[in-house]
Amino acid sequence: MPVRIRRSASPLLVVGAMVSLIAGACGSGSTAAPTLTDPVEILQAGAASLGEMKSVHLRGVMEGEMSLDIGGAGGGAPLPLKGTTLDADVDVVGNALSADLMAPALLNLRVSLIVVDGASYLRAPILTGDSWVRQPAGGGIGGDPGAALEGLAAFLARPELQPEKLPDVRCAGTDCYSVQFTVPVQELRDALGALGDSIPGLSGNAVGDATVTVGVRKDNLQLATLSLEVPAGGTTPLTINLELTKVNEPVTIEAPPADQVKDAPGGSGPAPAPTSQTTG
Repeated sequence: MPVRIRRSASPLLVVGAMVSLIAGACGSGSTAAPTLTDPVEILQAGAASLGEMKSVHLRGVMEGEMSLDIGGAGGGAPLPLKGTTLDADVDVVGNALSADLMAPALLNLRVSLIVVDGASYLRAPILTGDSWVRQPAGGGIGGDPGAALEGLAAFLARPELQPEKLPDVRCAGTDCYSVQFTVPVQELRDALGALGDSIPGLSGNAVGDATVTVGVRKDNLQLATLSLEVPAGGTTPLTINLELTKVNEPVTIEAPPADQVKDAPGGSGPAPAPTSQTTG
């Protein structure tokens, strides 16, 4: 089925390191969704639902290890990611995002990212202290939320994918179809664009196959969960589990207070007054 993506024209960053990011709704109505048995139809229905997303909350959990490769030499020490979490609100209409990444196994590392009004604000106390570092939106930490969703939707709708239907599961608090397929890591990274380069296990010269498991709600055929298992150079595979909730609910994303903002080297001048994007 065709995939239609609603997105703003102005590009902005999407979620940092994990993110990336990814969800939508197929609309709400009183008519029950048809029962599906073909895994290709289930996957394409989930892909199509991305085109109706206006806003979404992402909850991500990471487990396993990835190789710490400093200098591109390869063969780095395994880096534990057990218990790493991501919470993010994405406003696709306003091209805005607010995300927090917590990594207890990495000295309780915390990274916060806000993208709003054409600028991105990054705070990682271990690096920036209590300040937010501002730079123009765009570039390596992510990309445009709409562009990432568009790439993911087009990727999931590819007819050459060969998904397998798994037993139905409970996901996002409801009954879901579950399908799974395997794809080269490089293809998944390319589909997500700049966001793919920011996701551990997909970035750089990662090779091998990623196992992708998709959960699609049975009541409205909305994509509800996305799980990746990636060989990332550690002793155990890296797993990334994303749950998509609060689809199309109102969300407000504000810039940090101006007195807490510093420009990145080569930035674009003084920090602007705090503003917000609200989607309702």
